[in-house]
Amino acid sequence: MLFSEGSTGLDFSGGAAATSTLITFLLGLGIVFIGLIALIVIIKIMGAIMRSVNAKQAKREPEPVPEVKAPVPEGDRGEIVAAVSAAIATVLGESVSGIRIVSFKKVD
Repeated sequence: MLFSEGSTGLDFSGGAAATSTLITFLLGLGIVFIGLIALIVIIKIMGAIMRSVNAKQAKREPEPVPEVKAPVPEGDRGEIVAAVSAAIATVLGESVSGIRIVSFKKVD
């Protein structure tokens, strides 16, 4: 018996202790699995909602973005020639005075 007549509390003698423990174990295990199943269902519902939202967004065609060429700063031509001359001299391993640039044209 769970309660005895003369006692003021619970009497866990004999099979009552095992039954109480088993009920507590099964109740706890059931609550955990119900919680896990609820989480799975919630995640699946959220996934379906997100797929439908993404499908709606994918159906809309993105607006074409006009291509804007960045303006090339027109610097002093002498500075540009000096920079290119220095780069070529560095690659060739010579001094800038040792090379002669004959033509310098802008290519689009």
